[in-house]
Amino acid sequence: MEIIVADPCGFCYGVKRAVEIAEGAVHNLPAATLGPLIHNPQFTEELARKGVGCKNSLDEFAEGETVIFRSHGVGPDVYEAANVKKLKILDATCPNVKMSQNKAKRAFEEGYLPIIVGEKNHPEVKSILAFSGKNGIIIESKRDISEVPFAFKYCVIIQTTFELAKFEEILQALQAARPGEYRVERTICLATKERQNAAAKLAAQTDAFIIIGGRNSANTRHLTELVSAICPRCYQIETARELSPEMFQGCRKIGISAGASTPGRIIKEAVMAMENMEINKTEGNEFEAMLDASMEDYGVHPGKLVTGKIIQVDKEGVYISFGYRREGLIAWNDWAADADPDELMKTVQIGDEVEAVVVPGGTAAEDFIRLSKIRAEKEAAWKNVQELPEGEKRPATVKVLRVIKARNRDKDSDKPKQVVGLAVAVEGVEGFMPASHVELRHIDDFNPYVGKELEAEIIEVNPEKKRIVVSRRDLLKAEKAQKHQEWLANREARIAAAREARAAREEAAYEEIVEGETYEGKVVKVAEFGLFVEVIDGLVGLVHNTELSYDRNVKAEDVAKEGDMVKVFVKKVDKENRRVSLSIKATQEDPWVAAAAGFQVGDVVEGTVERFLPFGALVRLNDKVEGMIHVSEIAETRVEKPEDVLKIGQVVNPMIIKIDQAHKKIGLSLKREKENQEKAEMKAYMDGNPEENFSNNAMAEQLEGLNK
Repeated sequence: MEIIVADPCGFCYGVKRAVEIAEGAVHNLPAATLGPLIHNPQFTEELARKGVGCKNSLDEFAEGETVIFRSHGVGPDVYEAANVKKLKILDATCPNVKMSQNKAKRAFEEGYLPIIVGEKNHPEVKSILAFSGKNGIIIESKRDISEVPFAFKYCVIIQTTFELAKFEEILQALQAARPGEYRVERTICLATKERQNAAAKLAAQTDAFIIIGGRNSANTRHLTELVSAICPRCYQIETARELSPEMFQGCRKIGISAGASTPGRIIKEAVMAMENMEINKTEGNEFEAMLDASMEDYGVHPGKLVTGKIIQVDKEGVYISFGYRREGLIAWNDWAADADPDELMKTVQIGDEVEAVVVPGGTAAEDFIRLSKIRAEKEAAWKNVQELPEGEKRPATVKVLRVIKARNRDKDSDKPKQVVGLAVAVEGVEGFMPASHVELRHIDDFNPYVGKELEAEIIEVNPEKKRIVVSRRDLLKAEKAQKHQEWLANREARIAAAREARAAREEAAYEEIVEGETYEGKVVKVAEFGLFVEVIDGLVGLVHNTELSYDRNVKAEDVAKEGDMVKVFVKKVDKENRRVSLSIKATQEDPWVAAAAGFQVGDVVEGTVERFLPFGALVRLNDKVEGMIHVSEIAETRVEKPEDVLKIGQVVNPMIIKIDQAHKKIGLSLKREKENQEKAEMKAYMDGNPEENFSNNAMAEQLEGLNK
């Protein structure tokens, strides 16, 4: 029997550091740990014998004593309480745990919701939570995600001894259920990861596996779950006393690993005990050993295929004679799987010939040799299973027999057992389909698969270990890829058909639309630069921002929203470039035209000087209309600058001399108004004295000008 110890295994750096700190406290008594220093009962007892006890509360410490904080860490309130009590603190917190605590504290201070993924009752997880502020939360499985409150930012921290694959699965589900900004701290201990990888690699090469460590140790438990999925014959023990030869019957290669809290001494003891079992297996019960040896000499040994006749049937099973001095016994559970013994007894006949395999479990001291008909049938079936060249695979139709779950070594644990895969019937034998190879997505409940036939591929055949592994992953990936290609092809066909239909509608619409006409259309998009309006089915035009309103400050979102109906004027139709320019402004009355409607050329109006230009003055006539007095129209004499004559805010009464509606401009004149006023005064004077003669030539010229 070959015994192989996984490398690395046993104490990690953090545990070694904690042990050194605790053992050093022997010279600083009285001292005690607050809770077990590490999850290993044997080491805790050994430490107590050296004088360093274990206390469960700070209340048990007297002032001035030394308290050792265990490797799993404690919360900030514990540090504060120890200082208040004036205790001497030896901090054995694992550096990786300390880092996780700091990350949780920083996440809380920066506004993140801290989420610790790990075992809720584990002291390490509790210590990290204590640094996470009042909103921190622990989730142990996907079932706990519903308890996570909604937030904008999340910080996810992993327990240092948690299984990384399980963490990634929980993280994926968490991000789907609680979208937001994520900071992910993969704080799993590197030593834990290395031990898991080494154990998993070794488990694939062994017939049985031993995991050594405390049953209250999380990393040991996770290590056992991981190995059990690969090597079902896996045992978790705390000490070598739990080992027995029956564990290794029929095994040639045994693997050993240990949790990070397991002292090297305990590992060595287990290895030595197993080696002694191999060396001394002929000692102890010498009579039994001699009979076992005679069985070997005669050719009867575990795994031997024998043929015999049925000589007796009772409630225990079927007894056969196969030419050896002791008869064989095939228990009913070795005769047929999940069968009713009462029904089977009716079908078994004395004298019938049967093939069976010698199985371990019985001893030479028993009256009968243990046999198995099921094993013989499996052995026969395996002869028909073709070997599989390395790197190749072959298709197979399999039937799901049952769901396989990982062994739970902790009998008191309420945790549900993890599904590791499915047992399937394939090519006449029982095969294994890993849970991750059943579907491409995660499966919570595998029970509906039991009894179903599935198309799969055989990816591994190991005749020596009687192991055949099947998978659906590549088939499902190929099926998914094919469906995706079909979907892409259908989508392209749909897009092409829609494009052709749209082009036909657009062509018809361009024939129908009339430039210069007004239509009612539907807003299909609001853009930064304007509105896209469907004028006719299949034809969309643009109302640019400059055509939205006479008010230049109006934006597209102020005018309409998607789905609104608006009245538009077709300014231009460009069939060649497939563009239609629209205007909403053109359908509205120009505010300036309305405000200037009461003005006529020749009218004398009242206005206020608003501002000056180099060539004139702008005069506000009303809230919508302003006019301009050119410098040449301000006075009869030459004016260099309008401000030489006028003032801002001055009320004036100019005459309207020009109205340009196209450009929204009104020309004003103070000079002409003054001239007209003078003419009117002169005319009024003359009309009042028609027969009076004037001899003054200047006066005569003025009158002549008026008569003109």
